Amino acid sequence: MEIKDKEPVPVNGLSPFIPVHPGEILGEELKARGIRQKDFAKAAGLQASHLSAIIHGVRTITPSVAQKIESCLTGISAGFWIKAQKEYNMEILRKKAKPSLLVAGYKRTLSPSAHVLTEPTAAIRDTVEYTIAIPEKDKDLLMTLASRFGWLIAEE
Repeated sequence: MEIKDKEPVPVNGLSPFIPVHPGEILGEELKARGIRQKDFAKAAGLQASHLSAIIHGVRTITPSVAQKIESCLTGISAGFWIKAQKEYNMEILRKKAKPSLLVAGYKRTLSPSAHVLTEPTAAIRDTVEYTIAIPEKDKDLLMTLASRFGWLIAEE
C-alpha cells in the first residue's frame, strides 16, 4: 500500500500554538520503530551530529536530506518531509507576523481560607497574576472567557 502525501486540512482555520519541527516527528518515528539515531544516520549517509541537530529542531530538512530519510524509512516519502518543513517554516513566519493579545494581570482567587473570610483585604494578597500571549485570531474566544471568569485583559 502506497502512502500518498496530502495537504493538511485546517480545522476551523486553527493552527498549532507551538509549531512542531519535522525533526521532532522524525525523532518520534525512529523511537517508535526502535531505531537508534546513530544507526539511522549511518544508514542514511548523514553525520550523527547533523541528524541530531535536525531532530532537535536546530537544522532544517532539505530536499537532499528528505531523500536520504525516505531511502531508509519505508512508508514515509521525501515529499512528506519537505512539506512538513515548509509548513513549519510558514507557521514560524505567521507567528512572527501576527500581532497577539497579551493577557496581563488577570487575577484568580485562590481557594478561600479562614482569614480571607474574616479579613476582606486579605483576598487581594491571595491572587495569582499571569501574562500570556495569544494569537490575534483567538481574541473573541479570549473575551468570552474573560467575561465568564472575570479576567482583566490588557492589549499590547
